[in-house]
Amino acid sequence: MLVAALLASPVPNAPAAHPYDEWSAPIKNGTCKDSSDPTKVQCTVQADGVKAYRFPAGIFEIDEQLLVPEKTSITGAASPNDMDNPTTSPDWSKQTLFLATKGVTEYWTNYCHASDMVHTRVGFVLSSHTTVRDVSYQGIDTIRPADNGALCGGGVFETKGCAENDCHTQVNNGGSDGQGSANVTIDNVRINDYHYAEDRKLVGADIEGNHDCNGADTRDGCCFCEPNKVRSAQVAVWVPQTRDAPGTRGLVVRDLVSRSQQADGVNLHGYVRDALVQHVHIENTGDDTFALWGGNLFPENVTFSQCTAVNPGVLRPNWYGNCVATYGLKSVVFDRITCAEPTLAHPIPQPYGSRDVTQIDTSMFVVYTSFGGQYAPGNSVRILDWAFTDLEGRPYTADNGTMADPKLTGKKAWTADDRGTVAPFFLPGKTQQVNVHVGPAAAATAVEEA
Repeated sequence: MLVAALLASPVPNAPAAHPYDEWSAPIKNGTCKDSSDPTKVQCTVQADGVKAYRFPAGIFEIDEQLLVPEKTSITGAASPNDMDNPTTSPDWSKQTLFLATKGVTEYWTNYCHASDMVHTRVGFVLSSHTTVRDVSYQGIDTIRPADNGALCGGGVFETKGCAENDCHTQVNNGGSDGQGSANVTIDNVRINDYHYAEDRKLVGADIEGNHDCNGADTRDGCCFCEPNKVRSAQVAVWVPQTRDAPGTRGLVVRDLVSRSQQADGVNLHGYVRDALVQHVHIENTGDDTFALWGGNLFPENVTFSQCTAVNPGVLRPNWYGNCVATYGLKSVVFDRITCAEPTLAHPIPQPYGSRDVTQIDTSMFVVYTSFGGQYAPGNSVRILDWAFTDLEGRPYTADNGTMADPKLTGKKAWTADDRGTVAPFFLPGKTQQVNVHVGPAAAATAVEEA
């Protein structure tokens, strides 16, 4: 696919784009000064030493993974979101939009295993004491590459860490040191909406050649090896595993809207503590919408609050993805989460060739022990005040579901916690003790899929 076609602007008379080197060089170099030109990026040094870069309205091209130095803030021209109406696009002429000029379009791209993440991925890597606020971002990936099947990232926003999900190589994201970031705030950002009006007809479309899903991927046949052509990014927010024991701490993700992702929505991986994901609306992922993937590193004091997931997994239709998933942890709270997902007539069995378990849209919360997921002694999963509906806003109930068994097509899995409270969660593997405590369900409300 031609880059020119991927970059086609949906906005008539859109302003000229600012080249990447022009606007990124001061941030990389730590140069901070105000300009007399209001169309240029302004910068002041705050009393706390933070270099505050203020971007005007306009399009700012990005073609690599930018490591944002410590004590840096990036603020756009105006709020891109109305969280009461998250599917309403802003007036782009008044917005600060970071527009990717490079993306993944080939299944066999060397993505996770590349030796240089700076020139492989496109997006931001946020160091400690950084803030990004009031900006939009549009990626142009049109496929999830083969070596990203177990997820190594590719986030619009990443914190510092390893390029591979298990840190088995020496490559780090963004050319960083791989040490965990502390006190990072991502506030009021909009992701993959600039091209969404044009691409929405492609969401969930059947693509010929994408359904050899009964065996291991090979170059002679693969599962979802052809691009879905939805211009997007791999992940909205990705926290990678880090090279240091303290991991990632003090992360806040608030008032974020994403219209599509090739992989997950928000995935917090490795050891993460004291993290808050709040007022986040994510639609049309190719995998899980909200995931906590501690593996054997036991993240703790993590909260997802007042978040909405719509149509998880649809960019790889019928294959894999749920509204909320965990893969190992010590403690997490899911508070006032809304999940809107379909009931699928023909999900693709998992693992390949098995007719026993399907792993897409099986329940609202799925507690996995796969992908190295381990649950610390005394672990805690609190599910409070949830709402679970189909895409038209009709509530799912335990009466029309199935108790802890999603094998029956057309039934959502429900489970009782240790106090006998029933909720839409499911534990596919029962080899570990997972302590799930359920609070009351919220009144169901319709979720707009636009």
